[in-house]
Parts: sequence; structure tokens; C-alpha cells
Amino acid sequence: MIVFCDMIGSEGGQKKFRQIYNLYRRTMYAVAVDIIKDSHEAEDILEESLIKVIRILDEIHESSIKTKKCKNLMITIAKNTAIDHWRKLQRIPLPIEDTKIEDTCQNVEELYIDTENFKELLLCLSELDDIYLDVLNLKILHHLSSKHIAEILNISEVNVNMRFLRAKKKLAKKWEEKKR
Repeated sequence: MIVFCDMIGSEGGQKKFRQIYNLYRRTMYAVAVDIIKDSHEAEDILEESLIKVIRILDEIHESSIKTKKCKNLMITIAKNTAIDHWRKLQRIPLPIEDTKIEDTCQNVEELYIDTENFKELLLCLSELDDIYLDVLNLKILHHLSSKHIAEILNISEVNVNMRFLRAKKKLAKKWEEKKR
């Protein structure tokens, strides 16, 4: 951890990183082991993942470190780093990709309809491929830029933007199919 803290300039950044490291290193390691099935490789993946976290440390607010949102971000980073590492080990070429809902409920009836719509939206989301879910998750839930998402997923910014557009199109199509 000392080496990682040396990579961070500010004392506040080091404090945030220490909190993230202490809270999520075991979870991130477990995700890596689950994918790679090798504890030594998983340690390398954890280190690589933590370096990616350092790159986006400014985007993470100290107040959100202990939230599920931050935990999901750490898991997503570890998962994608492990998958990239596994692909390199398998020497499988990476596939080349081409690259506001505002509602106020006023009564119980509307609340019920909104709840049902939300359940249908979650169902539509569950049918999307992981490559699209990861981009949606990082862009919408974590408010990361395409540049940061590209670093996390180890793909180009153009690829991030294309996946985001495709995800929105696929989600809209699935939504329309559910409404019929």
C-alpha cells in the first residue's frame, strides 16, 4: 500500500485511497480469483485494479466510499481487469466493437404504475449483455467520463461511446417490446 500511496500526491487522496484499499481489497481480490482461478495472478490483477482506482480517485467523493455504489465500482474495475488479464493469458483477440427520466408521483395509482415500470426496466436491463451493462453502470450510476471508463475497461473512448449508444438502443428496443 505504501507504493500506491506514493503514486498519490495529496494527503486527502492518500486518505481516500487507504479507505478504499482497506474496505474493498479483499472483495476485489475475490472477484479476480473467481475469474482467473489463480491466486498469484489475482494479486497482479488486484494491483492493476488499484492503479486504475488511483487514476479516477478524484471522481470518488470521500462521503461515498462506504456506499454500495462505490463497492459496485470497485467490483466492476476488478472484474474487467481480470477479464482483460484472462484474455491476454488465453491469447484470445479482443472483439472489435464499432464504436432523463423525471417523474413525480402524485397519488398511489401513479406510484404503482411507476413501480411496475421500474420492475420492467430492471427486467430489460437484466437482458442486456455485460459489456453494455458495465458501460451503463459506470456512465450513469458512477457519472464517469468516457475517458475514465475507457481506462477502467481497457478499451478506447470511441468504443465506450459506441457501447453506450448501443446499450441505449437495445434498452429502448426491449422496453418497446415489453410495452406491446
